[in-house]
Amino acid sequence: MKKYKIIIVLIVLCLYAKSNAQHKQNDSKEIIIGELDSLYSEVLKEQREIWVQVPEGTDSSKKYPVIYVLDASKNFYSITAMLKQLIPWTIPNSIIVGITNTDRTRDFTPTNVPFQRGHESKTSGGARNFLKFVEQELQPFINNKYPAENNNTIIGHSTGGLFVLYTFLNYDSVFDNYLAIDPSLWWDNEYLVKEAEEKINTKNLKEKSLYIAVANSLGKAMDTVKVRRDKTESTEGIRANLKFHDVLVKHNNKLNFTWEYFKSEDHGSVVIPAQYNGLRSIYSWFPFPEMWRFNTPKSYSIKQLTEPYYVHYKKLSMRMKRDVKPNWQLLNDVGFFMLQGHNLPKKALAFLEMNLDFYPNDSNSYVALGDYYVAQKDKILAIEYYKKAIEIDGNEDAKAKLLKLGE
Repeated sequence: MKKYKIIIVLIVLCLYAKSNAQHKQNDSKEIIIGELDSLYSEVLKEQREIWVQVPEGTDSSKKYPVIYVLDASKNFYSITAMLKQLIPWTIPNSIIVGITNTDRTRDFTPTNVPFQRGHESKTSGGARNFLKFVEQELQPFINNKYPAENNNTIIGHSTGGLFVLYTFLNYDSVFDNYLAIDPSLWWDNEYLVKEAEEKINTKNLKEKSLYIAVANSLGKAMDTVKVRRDKTESTEGIRANLKFHDVLVKHNNKLNFTWEYFKSEDHGSVVIPAQYNGLRSIYSWFPFPEMWRFNTPKSYSIKQLTEPYYVHYKKLSMRMKRDVKPNWQLLNDVGFFMLQGHNLPKKALAFLEMNLDFYPNDSNSYVALGDYYVAQKDKILAIEYYKKAIEIDGNEDAKAKLLKLGE
């Protein structure tokens, strides 16, 4: 039995390694993360550079969700690294698109404020225009050139986080998941905070995932209770975030959000932990913890082992906006693990029949059932399933196995 446990672990690790291949190799023995691309924006009247990381070593017919990362020069590398660690069981394998800056104050702010916090910001107020570029030019460019599907995430920090929330409140159809890290909600006397309640009141955003991380840039001298009463400039950032939190809580029935306060991180250091927690939060619906029940199959009934697959992948299909199925090879290997490793033929059959449910047009699903009935010494049913496999696509493996059975 130990032998089969080792086999199933190796199978899982192989599947993990295959889907987790993220770094290109070349003759120069360099590690290359992503590629440089660009497009000309008619909306912005300028050339825009983007950094793109596409999953490698995967089926070319597959399409992937897209994670758009603002401030690419700072955030692209950390997101690609986290994705490498979190796939395939925690978040879906995805294309990462890093958007570099030309004028981030212009692009990320929703209103024009010529002078703020001791700095000139004459070009501010271009968020709507920048969003037009993303929606009307960048997303079609990515969808046409790369294996992208219609499932999009946006990540932004600071003023980039402000843009993320601006988009969430005003144009929620552009993205499915929103990750805002210490957003600059103080901008223009809390403009976005003031309009948040009215915007949320007109929508139902339950199908969107929102994560907001807030840093403690004040140190231990002032807690959140004192911050709410303070009126100085030094606290306006966290005060605005606390007010926004209050609005979200008030309308919790219309939202799917996580708001997290990092008391030990400042505005700069919060980025990495917030990216990690944020990715896990916005994809909280993706992991399938019940899958691992196959390690102790005697503890569960057939229904308890198989029903979670149907429930989970139905949920995934709704969220991913396409038909999502469990990996064929994994289900097949688990089925034979039940049979050969645990001597549980009825539970093994349930997994092989489940594979047939998910993959009714795959001749290998019938070959597997033929193999099962051979192991059960039921020659008649084995022949029947091998013949069905041949009917589908002339499966050569099934033909060879029929010959061995004297057919």
